[in-house]
Amino acid sequence: MLSLVLSVILLALVLYKCYKYMFHRPPNFPPGPPRIPMFGSYLLLLLINRKELHKASMLLSKWYKSKVIGFYLANTPTIVCHDSEGIKEIFYNNDFDGRADIFLARMRDPHHNLRGIFFTEGPFWKNQRRFTLRHLRDYGFGRRFTHLEIEVRDEICLFLDILRGGPKYPHEHELLKDGYALVPEIFYAASGNAFLKIMSGDKLARSEQGILFETGRAGLQFQAAGDDYGKMLSVIPWIRHIFPGKCDYLNLLEGNSGVYKFIKSIIDKHIETFDESHERNFIDLYIQQVREQENNGIKDPYFHYEQLILICVDFFFPALTGVPVTLALLLQRLLLQPEILTKMQKEIDEVVGSGRLPELDDRINLPYVEATVREIMRFETLVPSSIPHKAMVDSKLLGYDVPKDCFMLPGLYSFHGDPEIWGNDAHIFRPERLIGEDGKLSLKLDKSLPFGAGKRLCAGETFARNTMFLMVAALAQNFNIKQPPGAKLPDLSKNYTGIIQITPHFWLKFEPR
Repeated sequence: MLSLVLSVILLALVLYKCYKYMFHRPPNFPPGPPRIPMFGSYLLLLLINRKELHKASMLLSKWYKSKVIGFYLANTPTIVCHDSEGIKEIFYNNDFDGRADIFLARMRDPHHNLRGIFFTEGPFWKNQRRFTLRHLRDYGFGRRFTHLEIEVRDEICLFLDILRGGPKYPHEHELLKDGYALVPEIFYAASGNAFLKIMSGDKLARSEQGILFETGRAGLQFQAAGDDYGKMLSVIPWIRHIFPGKCDYLNLLEGNSGVYKFIKSIIDKHIETFDESHERNFIDLYIQQVREQENNGIKDPYFHYEQLILICVDFFFPALTGVPVTLALLLQRLLLQPEILTKMQKEIDEVVGSGRLPELDDRINLPYVEATVREIMRFETLVPSSIPHKAMVDSKLLGYDVPKDCFMLPGLYSFHGDPEIWGNDAHIFRPERLIGEDGKLSLKLDKSLPFGAGKRLCAGETFARNTMFLMVAALAQNFNIKQPPGAKLPDLSKNYTGIIQITPHFWLKFEPR
């Protein structure tokens, strides 16, 4: 009898401990789902919406009737915010400028160190970000720069020639068949090569651009294998030793390796030809810093060769994959709403004509084209949950207590679809919403934050916006688009979210006007 009583007491204690573990929350923490050992609430999110975790968290917000929810990823408290003011608070409050230390970030470096700009924090991040942006600006990054615009337009001219004339080199035959181009792959070289010029002072000739398409595929493979919250690998990293394929570790590893090796090969060539009396580009400037620190015997320096590789990866990645995928999302939308392309073409014909390509100076007189580019960035939020922030100190968010080291996820997808901000037709793609009564583009009406905000604002915003405008305007000016015979209109339900939103590959004919 005594043993039975002890067994009941023991069972009650175990159940109590389990209950306390599952439902424990830090003081004044936002409402949210329970957790289980190892995974936290991650498995529940997968059960709700395996393809798009940001939509799973939105459903949880509705369930708990709160635009701010809290849960655990493994053992880390995590807050997801779908409130517009709260999202801005995460971006602009210095308390939340940290970065989540997740395996997805560490695996990018061969030694699993946190490197680059995107995933570092504190004095190291501030030092490296300041140096990188200051010197990249000298070569046109992050500002209006005539020489860079000429380079981008040269790439667009080459791209238009490829679409008109068809494939010439072996790698192009994979992308162009029977007059149809493979999207988004067809855009890799034009976008990636333009940034390559900024970074390395050189770019690849048409005959050499096969490597850019290979690297673009690798980059998109890495993007596709992740998810909003860093993948299960970032929740339980050891799972890669047991199920390397099923947990997408092998896909992530292969994708990362493709981009890393390409950037490393460029930097290795610069090291071999480095001349301290003649700084050719940003990479040379960084190598000079590395050697100065080595010569001065500085221990644990901020400047490393490995850090240079990951800095270049961080800036090259969005140019290589982000712009092409956004263009693919826009082309899907133009197939579904062909009247938008017609309106863009009418505006371009009236303002620019057909004798030259559109320029950035034309942007002010092409409000509908610019509004279309901005609207696709709102409507199809490329990075639905941004890159996770981290609380550097104990803080507060909309009245809730935020413990130090808590992950902070701004719900950009929710923000960009909020009827309180965009009206009851927020779910409709409508560029006119960004044009004022005077017929001009209104930046006051464009409250979208596709590149984030605050000190963690994506440094490539200006480059991406300029490149997108020039490419969209050039395509609309010169081509109509058609699907292969018998092809169905895009099924947007087949789009999916990795680290970024991604479209399945599709074939499209760019038919000269």
